[in-house]
Amino acid sequence: MTDSVMETTAATSCKIRTVSDTAAWLSTHNNYLILTHAHPDGDTLGAGIGLQGILRMMGKTAYCVCPSPVPYRLQGITEGREFLLIEQLPAGFLWDKVISVDIASPSLMGAYAVPFGEVGKVDFAIDHHGTNTLFAKEACVDGSLAACAELVFDIGMELFRWDEDARKMPISIAAPLYAGLNTDSGSFKFGAVTPETHHRAAVLLASGIEHTRITERIYGSRSVSQVMAAKAAYENLRFFHGDRVSLVSFTEETMKRFRLHDEDIDDIVNMIRGIRGVRVAVHVKPRGENRYKLSLRCEQGFNVAGIAAKFGGGGHPCASGCSIDDTVENVERMILSAIAEAFEEEEKEKAAVSEKETFSGTDSGEDTTA
Repeated sequence: MTDSVMETTAATSCKIRTVSDTAAWLSTHNNYLILTHAHPDGDTLGAGIGLQGILRMMGKTAYCVCPSPVPYRLQGITEGREFLLIEQLPAGFLWDKVISVDIASPSLMGAYAVPFGEVGKVDFAIDHHGTNTLFAKEACVDGSLAACAELVFDIGMELFRWDEDARKMPISIAAPLYAGLNTDSGSFKFGAVTPETHHRAAVLLASGIEHTRITERIYGSRSVSQVMAAKAAYENLRFFHGDRVSLVSFTEETMKRFRLHDEDIDDIVNMIRGIRGVRVAVHVKPRGENRYKLSLRCEQGFNVAGIAAKFGGGGHPCASGCSIDDTVENVERMILSAIAEAFEEEEKEKAAVSEKETFSGTDSGEDTTA
């Protein structure tokens, strides 16, 4: 069965649930396995560990697992643990239900794509990606949120009615959720941030978390290899389409030359996006022989999710990704061509709007002379 057929099947069979529905569903079972995505970021870990805490408060047994090592900067979320593997679960633990958090499609499950990547193998998906392929049996998805941690926060609030005063959220739950919210919102600077986002942050802060300690671990603990990754990125940085597109490609050779690990290059795309005049940033990174993962970022008003979707990926309008199997030269050529097409479509749309406005003005019969 092809991926497209699998996704169509999933989309037609997945039951969409509200936050209230999700809270009720969590109350009806006892043993949960929580899946986070491969090459984890702060949001998938924060949402996963936060949900684990919520379930345990409910008297349930819950364990959060991740198919990839946890980067050092994010180990504050996992209480110092580098690995959250299924093999490390307590002997005898049998889960009743499987929940995925912050996973838009099975392709993001890495080593856990077998067996959980098959349609219907995940019982419930909690996600904030509008491009979610609805691979789970049931799903609570809100693409308007800046982070999946926001959705888990709302589910917890539905269950426990925490507030900023007498009924404060436990720090053990608030800390990972704040880490997830902070990282996936771009430290509250991305376009998806809303007044409600800040209200959720206020409730999390009111719990008594040490937010400066959390952010210091995440943003202020660069290793030598991460500095070398930045050096490698600047050496490989190129500009295209009138300097509107910045691109950095890492190959296996680049990784070996600078002695880099995956966690060292996580933030490169944001670094090259923050260059004046750049509208779209592309970071190409190796995922095996002739297989590359692309991270895309863009300015507000553009849409890289549509570009990523052309290659079977997705995400948010301003932050998306995809994988392409080919040589790095062909991968660059394909993504730059897709971006060029998006620029052309944008220009056509602007021209059509301008023409319509001009036509409306001249056809109105109004005398615009002084």
